Amino acid sequence: TILEACLLGRKGIGNDKNPLAYVLTKAKAEVPQKKRIFSRIEDLRKKFITVKTTIQGEDPNIKMIFNNLTLRQLIFLKKELNWAHSNVDAFITAMILGTMHGNSEGYMSLSMPNTFSMSPNYIKKYIKEHNLIKPKRDVFNILIRKLERCYQRPIIKGKSYNKDVRNMKGLKNSSVDLIITSPPYTKVIRYGQFNWIRLWFLGENGGEVDKKLFFTQSLDKYSNFMYEVLKEIKRVLKNGCKTVLVIGDVKNGRNGKIYNLAEIIWARCAE
Repeated sequence: TILEACLLGRKGIGNDKNPLAYVLTKAKAEVPQKKRIFSRIEDLRKKFITVKTTIQGEDPNIKMIFNNLTLRQLIFLKKELNWAHSNVDAFITAMILGTMHGNSEGYMSLSMPNTFSMSPNYIKKYIKEHNLIKPKRDVFNILIRKLERCYQRPIIKGKSYNKDVRNMKGLKNSSVDLIITSPPYTKVIRYGQFNWIRLWFLGENGGEVDKKLFFTQSLDKYSNFMYEVLKEIKRVLKNGCKTVLVIGDVKNGRNGKIYNLAEIIWARCAE
């Protein structure tokens, strides 16, 4: 959404508490020149050859997914890329996160059934059932191919935040023309655990990330959360402008009842 806004000549502003979503947004909100990205990848390639990188002591769950060479390259890049302070490094990091695991040669891992991270036990079983062998993939070559295939650079630069949406201090009152967002659902998706492999590259733990994100099955708590969110949305939104909230239905695990969550949030909070 942020990239599309910038491509349309609007200033795209993104926010997410999840560090993975934040890095991806950061990369698309301020796209560097292609030649700078290419040069950085080649410099990193040269440096990797001169640096001794070991996989000793690495998480066994990560070791079972990647070939030793590929993993050594990932460990090296994990240490070298300063994505928090460099838009070039943020862009390269985002490309790595997008190609870490999948089921084709464009990915770094052995063949995986999904682009979100299955549990380690599921992966072990999947590897055994399909007699999978970890392919020897060169991370630097994959990054160059990805760059050639997907690069787009908007003229307009955007902005990304890693804040609690209920307190967006960086945005002035009545400064935003359009808000498009998909709030967290009530205990449906564990955004951290479902991306534990990518979060490993960012030095994060999936379970710990989930603890920091808003997560509840209580409609009352969810409604209170959304009321505070909508108050902040009202503060930053220009008068007469639009907000689009994508809110899916949820099913109660105890009684099987399906709740129209959007209707509930409208009645309890928005109206």
